[in-house]
Amino acid sequence: MVLQLLKSLSASSVITVDQMRRGFQRVYMDIAEINIDVPRAYYILEQFVDKSFVMGIIDVKLRDLCPCRGRKRFVSEGDGGVVKHESY
Repeated sequence: MVLQLLKSLSASSVITVDQMRRGFQRVYMDIAEINIDVPRAYYILEQFVDKSFVMGIIDVKLRDLCPCRGRKRFVSEGDGGVVKHESY
């Protein structure tokens, strides 16, 4: 729903490309603080940015600037130091 609104505002030039870029960059800069109150903030942001890119709201350069943070592993998830090879 928000993505559709951003797409519409961008297409009608109510929001310029520069304004859109600055808005995304402001969120990128503040995501560490947002994450304090919203533990899944990085994940939610990554999903939102990917969908924004797919819908043509942002370009690849802005998508690639999105900060990401890997999930912390707990000792109870230990693999004994073995590196697991993933098959794709």
